[in-house]
Amino acid sequence: MKLTINENSKNYACSVVEIKELFPIDGADAVVRTVVNGNNVVVPKTTEVGAKMLYFVSGTKLSADYCHKNNLYDKAEENFDTEKKGFISFRQKRIKAIKLRGIISDGMLMPLDSLYTFIKGAALLQIGNEFTDIDGVSICEKYIVPVKNSGENNKKGRQSVKISRLVDNQFYLHNDTDNLRKNIHKINPNDIIGIHYKKHGTSIVIGNVLVKRPLNWLEKIAKKFGVIVNESKYDVVYSSRKVVKNGYLNPISGEGFYGEDIWGVVAKDVGHLIPKNWTLYGEVLGYTPSGSAIQGKYDYGCQVGEHKFYVYKISVVNTDGNVIFLTDRQIEEYCEKVGLLYKDTFIYYGKAIEHFDFESAGSEDIEEWRNQFLNHLEILYNEKKCYMCANKVPEEGIILRVEKLEQYEAYKLKSRAFLLMESEEQEKEVSNIEDNQDES
Repeated sequence: MKLTINENSKNYACSVVEIKELFPIDGADAVVRTVVNGNNVVVPKTTEVGAKMLYFVSGTKLSADYCHKNNLYDKAEENFDTEKKGFISFRQKRIKAIKLRGIISDGMLMPLDSLYTFIKGAALLQIGNEFTDIDGVSICEKYIVPVKNSGENNKKGRQSVKISRLVDNQFYLHNDTDNLRKNIHKINPNDIIGIHYKKHGTSIVIGNVLVKRPLNWLEKIAKKFGVIVNESKYDVVYSSRKVVKNGYLNPISGEGFYGEDIWGVVAKDVGHLIPKNWTLYGEVLGYTPSGSAIQGKYDYGCQVGEHKFYVYKISVVNTDGNVIFLTDRQIEEYCEKVGLLYKDTFIYYGKAIEHFDFESAGSEDIEEWRNQFLNHLEILYNEKKCYMCANKVPEEGIILRVEKLEQYEAYKLKSRAFLLMESEEQEKEVSNIEDNQDES
């Protein structure tokens, strides 16, 4: 049995988990609360401690086959047993975060045997297994709100052969950030960590890196005769989270998700500040130049038509493709020097144990320290209103980075109020600039 995880759905993979504890909910007779991967989940009172179950986090899209065979659809006629009706939208197939008796339930638990009818060997799954696909059969993936496309950007006649100007191993796109609740076991007391206020905008990557240089006719002829010709140069390359926007020698204009290229606007503003071989990773907040909100009501103190750019990561790559990452303090020094935003949302830097010690945890056991440290972070930083926004919206949460030279290790801790709001927006199919971008 082969378990695989879709590249774009790493944080939405199904986990095989064991129910360790059950907690009563005030005023609820039929349901109780459990904790899975650091998340509260409401389950039927018949759930037993020790049960092996499948956990799907909110924001996950289930496969049509899984929903049908397990009678999960809210339309009984679409289920295997047409006499049974579930709670999963037939159209969206999405798992929601819900609030019940004051508890935000993040995700859904299903019995392991929900896979038995169409996955051979599913009974052999072990606690800790994760997957979006089993033996090539899709079970789940990240839910993305469909874009209501007017058709204006799907013009025919634009299909020509694009020639990449990117040099291998010089420019790297943004990587998804893992969930801290799920990965708290990776944090050690003596780790040097940085804690940052997480911002809800759209990701941007801007690098001053080696790219291919278009050759003139004389250089092409010289190359044919064996003359060594310099075929590369340094130039600014920029991207959204998943699409390089100026990666071709023969560019075909594209305007992006909102009919304009906010990433290009920022790259033009800051590209000249970036040293050779450096790449800046950041977040664009506020509004596009035409006045469209980048993320709904999250204005971050910007007037309509204004935006802010915050750096959160900087890498340095050599000509061989070897990459190192600046420390948080080095990023702070650089941003202060060139006038880029970073410092005001940089909350803490130092050893994890100096932020929360064993005495505060009430135990010398490292696992107990980790659990209490996570709880400490939740209480100290999360479930507040976004202090940067004029509009009253929940803060997104924090990012915790573990300092390493050749690896950027960071984890997100989203507030539960934000997760609930995010789920409600998905229900209304509010388009998300981060998940829906032109590939131009």
